[in-house]
Amino acid sequence: MKIKEKQVSTNDFLLPLLFIVFAIILEMVNFLYLGFRDADGNVLVLPSYLLFDLAIILMIAGLIYVVHNRIAMLVLYFLFLFLQVGLNVVNVTMYNIFGDILSVDLLVLGKEATTALTLDLIDWGGTFLHIGLFALMIIATILLLKYNKTKVSIRNFSMPVIVLAFFVLCQSVGIGLYGLQENTLTQASAGESEIESSDKYLWDNFQFKLEAYKKFGNYGFYTKMILNLIFQEDATEEETEDLVEYIDSGYVEENQDAELYGDNLIVILCESLDWYAIDPFNTPTLYALATGNNNSIAFTEFYARNRTNNSEGIVLNGSMPKDISLAEALGNGYSFDYALPKVYKATTDEETVATYVHCNTRSYYKRDITHIDGLGFDYMYTLEDYTGDEVRGAWGEWITDVDFTANLMDKIIPDSERFLTFIATMATHGPYYYHNPYYEEYYQTYLDNFDEYSIWLEENTPFIIPENETDYEYFFHYKSAAIDLDRTVANLIEELDERGRAEDTSIVLFADHNVYYNDLSLKVKAIDKQNFENTFAYNIPFIIYSPKLTEGEGYVSDTFCNTYDILPTICDLYGLPSNSNLYLGYSIFSEDIDKSIFASHINGMFTNNIYSLNISDVYLMSDDITEEEIERFKVNANRFFEKWGILELLYENGINGTIDISSVYV
Repeated sequence: MKIKEKQVSTNDFLLPLLFIVFAIILEMVNFLYLGFRDADGNVLVLPSYLLFDLAIILMIAGLIYVVHNRIAMLVLYFLFLFLQVGLNVVNVTMYNIFGDILSVDLLVLGKEATTALTLDLIDWGGTFLHIGLFALMIIATILLLKYNKTKVSIRNFSMPVIVLAFFVLCQSVGIGLYGLQENTLTQASAGESEIESSDKYLWDNFQFKLEAYKKFGNYGFYTKMILNLIFQEDATEEETEDLVEYIDSGYVEENQDAELYGDNLIVILCESLDWYAIDPFNTPTLYALATGNNNSIAFTEFYARNRTNNSEGIVLNGSMPKDISLAEALGNGYSFDYALPKVYKATTDEETVATYVHCNTRSYYKRDITHIDGLGFDYMYTLEDYTGDEVRGAWGEWITDVDFTANLMDKIIPDSERFLTFIATMATHGPYYYHNPYYEEYYQTYLDNFDEYSIWLEENTPFIIPENETDYEYFFHYKSAAIDLDRTVANLIEELDERGRAEDTSIVLFADHNVYYNDLSLKVKAIDKQNFENTFAYNIPFIIYSPKLTEGEGYVSDTFCNTYDILPTICDLYGLPSNSNLYLGYSIFSEDIDKSIFASHINGMFTNNIYSLNISDVYLMSDDITEEEIERFKVNANRFFEKWGILELLYENGINGTIDISSVYV
């Protein structure tokens, strides 16, 4: 009997093999370009748990082969390589801007995550490197397919059987490698913190995002991220009961003896406000507040590093979901019972109104969904409600905050009711590379004051005016925009006085983050781009203006604090009902403030003198930090992430407490 024999081109096997090789090369190039290092400072070329990468890559190679149609194979082959290149380009750009990478929270934001992106922010070096590599891979693939004439003989087996067998082999080996790597993940030993020491915990929770990316690689990181979303486990009945009890046990009743009990409150989120935005010549109102000379308490050791939506969410809600948005949490059934507008309206029997004001569109960050139905604001006034003569024409051409707030002043400061008003500004947002037509007057003010200002800056601050022409242009536009913010705050204080509401109203003014656009903050503070652990980069303004609280004796405080501490501080000062188990910070005026740390949604955790990416490995800002201080930092960080993990379960499962504080605000 004659044995059947068939000649098969090796090109059928070439594409999946090339994919494996090229995918690994792209991973190596990405790690090297990002400059990843391990705890000992050694250069990372590939992820620590490489088998996760290999497992997924091998399974994709099997998928490419099983199609077994040359055109379809090429489509899948180039599609997966293109997706990897695209992810790498996005990540090198994000890492260049924030020190961040693409993750679930940014995918949730959608258009908001890309609207603020301008061409000058793109990491063109990394972009061209990866696109160039992709082009070379295309050329190499085409040439190999064209000139490879090698064939192999196949006997006794039909081609469909061979294709299926190869596919099953790839999937089986891939699944095996994946499972094997999962079993090798280190776990915390007795006496160690699981959050800090367990790679298994990191794999399941991604609590340290960049650390997870470095350890698990592109394919491991994003595969697990997707699996966590798809196979998210609901809390069991017993877990739900425990979590409800946990919420109820943190309830704090209102305190009618609090210093500002029953008073009005204006909270101002100052977009991209940095300390160098404030000086006695261009921004005299802010300067008086920042030096404690205008019924104010200025907190010079306030730190933050988050995108605006996270900073706003933290101040309004005491925390912010890590992997989902506020809108999704609301959709899951989470009720935000202890959000600022709700607890504020649940205090005293006075008629109270809570208003949100922002010089941007209503739907940005889905505020139209979350802020009234979820967080408890009664009214929201945005760009759509502005009735002035000028309306923003393009991204970055913000109308002045002075005009916007003046246009809505009756809403911001009601005549009769007790009120809470939250204002989010836009003037200093950026970008800073072109003239805003609405700010011409401010540009001239800055130029008129430049000589006195530049001398003062050099003699009294650690900041420098950039010498590079382009960087100076950014600085010039930013400083000019700060004048608008200063006049806005001045107008609010004057209006409070004219309306007879100054004595019973306080203003909490805080920055959401530093000036990350064009690395302006790093340049003015003379910090190297790679020196991400330098916490001075994240030192930004936080000020409380309160004639009643200060009794005319303002001061400057050097207590370390951060965004998470703002809501607990407001609750403390105003005697609001609150929940210590749902807030991640502490009142600045309490003894617990020494437990405070800042953990960024972007990357890293820190105080004013210690920085860490993973709790275990710390960067110290000075040589005189003691082992006791380091250990206290680690204890506080572990406590923070443990609570954050619990809150994440509440957001994802829509679990709420049973104590009703809503009788006033419903």
